[in-house]
Amino acid sequence: MKKKLAILLSLILCLLCLPSAALAAETDEMVPVVVKTPEGWEAPCLWAWADDGTNAFAAWPGEELEPLDGGWYYAYVPGFVQNIIVNANNDAEAPVQTEGIAVEAGKEVWLTIGEDATAEIAYESQARIEIPEYVEKFVVHAYVPLDWKTANLWAWSAPDGTNAYEAWPGLALKEGEDGWFTGKAPVWINSIIVNGNEGAVQTDDVSVEGKELWITVYDDLTYDLVYEDPNKTAEDITIRVKVPADWAGPCLWAWSAPDGTNAFASWPGESLVQDGDWYTIQAPGWINSVIVNANESSVQTTDLSVEPGKDIWVVVNGPEDAVVSYEEPSDEPAPVETTEPAPSEEPAPTAEPEPAGGSNTGLIVGGVAVAAVAVGGGAALAVSKKKKK
Repeated sequence: MKKKLAILLSLILCLLCLPSAALAAETDEMVPVVVKTPEGWEAPCLWAWADDGTNAFAAWPGEELEPLDGGWYYAYVPGFVQNIIVNANNDAEAPVQTEGIAVEAGKEVWLTIGEDATAEIAYESQARIEIPEYVEKFVVHAYVPLDWKTANLWAWSAPDGTNAYEAWPGLALKEGEDGWFTGKAPVWINSIIVNGNEGAVQTDDVSVEGKELWITVYDDLTYDLVYEDPNKTAEDITIRVKVPADWAGPCLWAWSAPDGTNAFASWPGESLVQDGDWYTIQAPGWINSVIVNANESSVQTTDLSVEPGKDIWVVVNGPEDAVVSYEEPSDEPAPVETTEPAPSEEPAPTAEPEPAGGSNTGLIVGGVAVAAVAVGGGAALAVSKKKKK
């Protein structure tokens, strides 16, 4: 009897686990989001996240949408996504975007964006077009010589020779504000060529692993290849924070501007740990912007700019009042400078009156005129920025 009961309990437990297993499979699955944007929305991108704040992509503006027929675009997102923003014209002076759009997790989504940036949502096909199957990709970053007007990526799998792109010179790489060109390649490739000026100059064949990489191409077409961001290899830093007494459970949000790479997976960031009078946390050394927030993120500072690679102390007096320093602030009040009064001077003697009959009689009242001349000088510092060589 006990054996039968044990078997029955095991079956019940298995049945209870089935919904959780199904949910896990659903949230791990990649699902397509298909978008039609208004005319004038150039290079549209998709930003996506879950209700708990977990982001689908590493940095704003998110995943660039790929074109389909009939003015439609698409991108794949993880099945956990419950909110999306469609944005465009990010390289222009006036970028555009929708508000956050709530969607059902794990379902194929079709969005039609109106001229007023509002969205119509559907969960079934809105056009007779085929959505390509999901292919996992990784980012290729390339730094190229200054005289390359364009940069392209050619990629394939050796030795079978399967090409990732239809025709030479391959994928046009997009230049970022930091001078790096970027694009994506499928994870199954193992060889690349970086070429410039529409294929007129190129590297040799480069063997690679199917993961994010950085390749620096020099004038003589030699190259350096690494798999860690050379701009973000700084050691972790320590951040110490003081907050008002009514700021409970303070957290830190940190990122790198202007590329928008976040240090933590989701808002409100990582919890600060109290250490005496300060709250502390370790953060990547490459960050240059932070926000301190508390009370379940209902209060927060403004964006605070910090120097990369340096330990910092942040004293928060209020949402609009926070002071950043690179040495521990002293609790001692600053001494008040006082100026000793100048010793009183004896009044200047008055002049004796001239004898009667003088042509110009009267008293001469003495005065002293002091002229202070400030000579100012200024120097202008010009910094030129060029690509690495």
